[in-house]
Amino acid sequence: LGSPPCPPAVRTCPKSHLSLENGQVTPAAMERVPVEGTWAEFRCDAGFRLVGAARSNCTKSGRWS
Repeated sequence: LGSPPCPPAVRTCPKSHLSLENGQVTPAAMERVPVEGTWAEFRCDAGFRLVGAARSNCTKSGRWS
């Protein structure tokens, strides 16, 4: 008999990355928490310029790309 197998662990990325001053973050492919394979897109308000990538991915290591 024995116990049922545990599901594989899923890495999550910090939610703090999902806020942007003077702009908007659009999370994609995620429900409540950012997990490996999900991403976020960044857009600035009028009069501001985005520095860095417009998209970030939650990686296998639990960090944003």
